[in-house]
Amino acid sequence: MSDDVYVPPQRIGFRELSAAEMERFTEIAGEALGRFGIASFSLPDMVLHSNVTARVLRPSGRPLALRLRTGPAVSVATEMAWLRAVRRGTGIRTIEPYSDRNTIRIGIGTDTGTAEIECSLFYWAEGEPLAAHLTPGNYRKLGRLSAELHEFAVTWSPPPHLNPLRWDRTMYYEGTELVVDDPRFATVISAADAAVVRRTAQRADGELARIAALPGPVFLHGNIEMWNVLVDDQGRLRLLDFEDVMVGQPIHDVAITLYYGMERPDYPALRKAFESGYRSIRPWPVAPGDDLDLLMAARAIMLLNHTLLTHVDPGPIVARLLPVVLRAA
Repeated sequence: MSDDVYVPPQRIGFRELSAAEMERFTEIAGEALGRFGIASFSLPDMVLHSNVTARVLRPSGRPLALRLRTGPAVSVATEMAWLRAVRRGTGIRTIEPYSDRNTIRIGIGTDTGTAEIECSLFYWAEGEPLAAHLTPGNYRKLGRLSAELHEFAVTWSPPPHLNPLRWDRTMYYEGTELVVDDPRFATVISAADAAVVRRTAQRADGELARIAALPGPVFLHGNIEMWNVLVDDQGRLRLLDFEDVMVGQPIHDVAITLYYGMERPDYPALRKAFESGYRSIRPWPVAPGDDLDLLMAARAIMLLNHTLLTHVDPGPIVARLLPVVLRAA
């Protein structure tokens, strides 16, 4: 992969594992793989990006990807039902579950009691992130992929037990609240900028609530972005990471996709290509009066807030995210 691959400021939680973490997660991975019936394997790579993902090599057979998840997220039943429906009902290339019994849970001890690690197994997907191949041609393909997904979603009748996310407010993940004006972060974000962020979040809350209340909501991917899409050596796209599945309007997916890369000089060309590809399949989902820029600002606010709470040095990332919010203020 090219050394100049674009890395947005929003790569939440991406960091190297410490030696102690590596030892701990290697042990958990070994137990999980044993319970999947895989006795002989090696783990050449293990990375942390909101979840821990390990590449699993076997003496024979395709490589696998083991995801170890501890944080709050959409239930795996909801994720897998949507993923399998997309695989059955469309020609979209996606991540591929290893088996029908795709997830097991392992209890671990913590300083405060016990916790559960959710271990999901997929076949390893070959290719490079779309972020390494940002061209108008590939973004036109991405627009077509998104539109094909939404065309299918309109026809799909989900089973009643599913519980997807709903993007009806800026801070839509359960248990999160806006902290930009907390005194702890006064050296990172000024009081004036924090006030603008909060006002913009309040405006976005109203727009998101209005759109979420529209009739005919459908299932959405919830995070179609340049690091969740692979490009293979034939130029084909593959969609990954269905764990943020949400129900809403297609504009929600479009806003998330178009938010990424806004700081790039070629962003207008990428955005135009995405829209062109989308329109080649179905009508553009941004209606007159919809504030797409405000939805993208809401995305930036959520990620800025997460950065403040999780990064040791949030300043450089905040400096890249703030302009997106201020542009919509």
